[in-house]
Amino acid sequence: MRATTRKRQPVMNPKRWLAVSFVALIAVIAIVIMYYNTIQQPFWNSENPIRKQAKEAAGLTEVSSITKQVWDTTSWIVKGENEADEEIYVWLIGPEKTVQVVKASEGAEKAEIKQAVINSKPDANIKRIQPGTFNGKLVWEVFYSQGNSPEKYSYDFYDFRTGTYVTEYHLPAKTAS
Repeated sequence: MRATTRKRQPVMNPKRWLAVSFVALIAVIAIVIMYYNTIQQPFWNSENPIRKQAKEAAGLTEVSSITKQVWDTTSWIVKGENEADEEIYVWLIGPEKTVQVVKASEGAEKAEIKQAVINSKPDANIKRIQPGTFNGKLVWEVFYSQGNSPEKYSYDFYDFRTGTYVTEYHLPAKTAS
């Protein structure tokens, strides 16, 4: 009698490869998320007391953004809404966190500042516009570049309430070595 030989099925068929690949992908995503959280946790922890102080000082019900600005002093600017659904900016200025509160409706709008920069410097490539402080005054800080080779970077400051021009600073261009 002749024995029939059966070919053994491979251990890893396409369904098993798919399952292993899926588990590996989920593991990689989980590791990336945990790594990101570990890196960001100190920053998030530093924002929590700022968020709490701004909410208490201005009666904010919702915080939409927190910006840290370092110029002549370190300032935290918190943007949020109060119970009347008014947009509010709260500055916590300096190491003592001096509080200044301004309703957005009492200040110049970001779009106005952008237009003022474009009108005065048509070739400006605006990188960022954010609220800040400059010599103790509440300002809009505009960071932009001009030119191509090399790009020249500058900061313009505009009064937060009126939108009037305050001053300008140019960063030194890179020199050939």
